[in-house]
Amino acid sequence: MYDGLGDWPGLMYLTEEEKRDHEAMEERFRQLHPDCKSGRWGTSGSRVTHCCLCCPPPPLGPAQIEKLSRLFQSFPSAEERKKDLDAWKLILTCDHVTTFVQHRENTYVRGVVDCPECQTRRGVVDSKRLGPAYTDAGVKAAQSEADQARLAAELAKAKEQLRRQQQRAAATSNRIEELQKQLSPSAQGDALRERCVSGLGGTGWAARGFWSGSL
Repeated sequence: MYDGLGDWPGLMYLTEEEKRDHEAMEERFRQLHPDCKSGRWGTSGSRVTHCCLCCPPPPLGPAQIEKLSRLFQSFPSAEERKKDLDAWKLILTCDHVTTFVQHRENTYVRGVVDCPECQTRRGVVDSKRLGPAYTDAGVKAAQSEADQARLAAELAKAKEQLRRQQQRAAATSNRIEELQKQLSPSAQGDALRERCVSGLGGTGWAARGFWSGSL
């Protein structure tokens, strides 16, 4: 378990004698554990290594167990930890509205969460902190009917705005395509000459006598 020889230095710093000892210990380990194919563990200050599969670490001593027990007892209970949780209202890319619970120290919700209705991962379109997720009695706080109606109205409004934006974008795209079809290369040249003759092009060539009759 413990040979008192100290930790192995880096392999590049081993002396020739240490390299031979290291190779001999490696060969001995492979002979003892030919089929384990597991990791290794050891103790500080010792060069002996043990297999994680068939050589479990020794049990904790009474002092270590007592120390860990005191540490675990100092942790707040599950009911106390509930008081530090906040509920968030999320609007997802699937148009579903759900509630997400996380610690109060978090200032935002990550971009992808599980949708309980779709049973899959969805992106978060909008998020809003609602407040404590549990009451002082540890009971999950329920949303009022007014809050649920407000959330439904906000979702309907957002969907209507998105629909209008998509309609305007489609109309603009169609108008551009129509103009491009109507305006042939010859028509584009006529329009440019007209701007030059009328002075709308900002040159005023016709007024100064520089117009040659061709473009």
